[in-house]
Amino acid sequence: RQQQQQQQAEAQARAQQQAKQQAQQAQQVQKMQQAQKAQAQAVQLAQQDKRPCPTTGWQYVDPKKNVHGPFTLIEMHLWNSLGYFRPDLLMRCDPTDPFIEFNKLFPPPLIPFESYPRRVTSNGNVSGR
Repeated sequence: RQQQQQQQAEAQARAQQQAKQQAQQAQQVQKMQQAQKAQAQAVQLAQQDKRPCPTTGWQYVDPKKNVHGPFTLIEMHLWNSLGYFRPDLLMRCDPTDPFIEFNKLFPPPLIPFESYPRRVTSNGNVSGR
């Protein structure tokens, strides 16, 4: 009888462990689905925005806080392809916009200097999404 009780307790413990693992797996699947949905929405938004990337007026702030520019889109595209822009480099494409980090100007799935940037206007509104 004691052995039977022990076997039942072990079986219950295994069942509880399996249920816990299944719940964790279900949560992981749900998180993955949410991430995939968010990524699909971001891609869709990026594809919907057919505005061209601004061709002039590009400026950036160097590590010594000096403002450089304005530069053309062609120059910026070239320098980016050469790896000159760190993700945290402050830049803007319009003199009325505040400077924001490069990786926030072109968050995935946007393609730097090909997609229309996520601009933050001087009043704090975000455009390009």
